[in-house]
Amino acid sequence: MRRRTETAGRDALIDFPCACATVRRAARVVTQLYDGHLRSNQIEGTQFALLSVLGSQGSCSQAAIGHRFALDKTTLSRNLKLLKNKGWIETTGAEDGRERRYVLTVTGQKRLAAAKPAWRRAQEHLRSSMSAKEWAAMWKVFRMLTVAAHTARSHVPTGRTQ
Repeated sequence: MRRRTETAGRDALIDFPCACATVRRAARVVTQLYDGHLRSNQIEGTQFALLSVLGSQGSCSQAAIGHRFALDKTTLSRNLKLLKNKGWIETTGAEDGRERRYVLTVTGQKRLAAAKPAWRRAQEHLRSSMSAKEWAAMWKVFRMLTVAAHTARSHVPTGRTQ
């Protein structure tokens, strides 16, 4: 049986009986909010997140970035290639020479700095639509959901033969 959730508008959201569909819908709406705020800086939310990690962590391997975002290698490679083509990141060698590490370029540092105020506005816009208790609960639920899905995923057969 479907239930309607509380909304401020006439377009009440229908609860899906599927966690995946519900999480993906929430992700799309949040992404649209952040992308709307970031659009004037000619950057998308996913690009901002990747630049932010490199800005705060410095040189990172593709594996470390992928692990942090739980991104598969193909998706991450495509996103890193786009950022590299825009001149926002570059590759550097690692100590062992077998892995590539990514760092922000000066252009990438400038793009990230210019976009931070828009990101803050998006963050505040979302935060202000919830109570402090709801905001804290959201973070707790996201952490629990991520851990639960990661744990459950590790028990799913891959279908690969060894």
